[in-house]
Amino acid sequence: MKHFVPSSTPAEGLGVMLLFELIDGAVPAFFRADRVIQIARAPGRLDVLGGLADHAGALVLQIPTAEAACAAVQLRDDTLVRLWSPCRDGSRTQLLSMQLADLGLPDAPIDYAEARALLGADARDQWAAHLLGCLLVLARERGVEFTRGAEVLLHSDVPEQVGAGSSAAVEVAAMQAFAAAYGVELGGEDLARLCHVVETEVAGVESGMIAQATAVVAEADELLAVRCAPWQVVDSVHVPMDLEFVGLDTGVRRRGSAPALPANGQDARAERFLGLLQQELTPARREQLGDLLLDVHAGYAAAGRGCATADFLIEQVRARRAAGAPVYGGKLMGHGSGGAVVLLGERGKVWYEALRIKKALLAHSGHSAHIFRWSSPGALSFGGIELRPSGA
Repeated sequence: MKHFVPSSTPAEGLGVMLLFELIDGAVPAFFRADRVIQIARAPGRLDVLGGLADHAGALVLQIPTAEAACAAVQLRDDTLVRLWSPCRDGSRTQLLSMQLADLGLPDAPIDYAEARALLGADARDQWAAHLLGCLLVLARERGVEFTRGAEVLLHSDVPEQVGAGSSAAVEVAAMQAFAAAYGVELGGEDLARLCHVVETEVAGVESGMIAQATAVVAEADELLAVRCAPWQVVDSVHVPMDLEFVGLDTGVRRRGSAPALPANGQDARAERFLGLLQQELTPARREQLGDLLLDVHAGYAAAGRGCATADFLIEQVRARRAAGAPVYGGKLMGHGSGGAVVLLGERGKVWYEALRIKKALLAHSGHSAHIFRWSSPGALSFGGIELRPSGA
């Protein structure tokens, strides 16, 4: 970097390289070259099993994605907070500013209802709630007294409104970067819980804590078994070397939050799935894993959360599997009614099946789908990066 020296060299492809470029290009218009910048990163997630019933406390299986949110925070000498989040398609604002006093900081933090009204007044500005909400929640829940503002840069490549945990990734990255900049110690459980408060109380989105927990504690290529109500990480299982999960977005945006749905045997299915993954992967067991996903997919329609485009994609999976292709099964993700599907198949080969199905979707609906392929570590495992002035 021209203006800064990183405290560690992140693995290539984890999203921070682009953030470094944005930071260097934003000096001196946005960032100062003579002051430390704290960076944090949090991944999105693929809902492998159970997301339809997560509100009911069901056991759900999640895997973190390579797509992630990265946040950079540099303290100011005054009380202004400036937010910058590049947006290519012009669907929202990119730059916002607010005084700490607008949030009642540091002396009298506004309540969450007032925060929702303030930060949700303009749909094009609502992204800021997931960032500014971190400051308010730290003040209200942890008693942090903010007397200095900050420059905040957010870059995320997690697709939005597809059930991949995009808002959770933003909240976790921002909360961790703020904590590092302001000297606040946060453990993993606390980090996930506080980010969930941002999501539900400030952004006003009904959700469990599953996406936040995955963004915080998941490991690359490991299936995280977790439940909410109350939140608890039950297990983590490494995905066998010859299996791979990929995601494919349908192009149909989800219809808001879902009510709590009964678990209906979800724990047994999740435990069966984990058990199969830890045995010798015979052809019969691969088929059983795929069957579990296909059975769960059928449950979305029964629960009134189905999606015709997702059904089209899963029918493509069934047809390819019947033809002997190395794809074993798939299902709709999260709360359904649109979003993305997750597919399971042979590592290295299911990717090509996803490309084939993407082509079929393009012909069917005109949508060119995003494909989720790689996995990456959660925020705790990734850690943080401190950019120090280079003195150049």
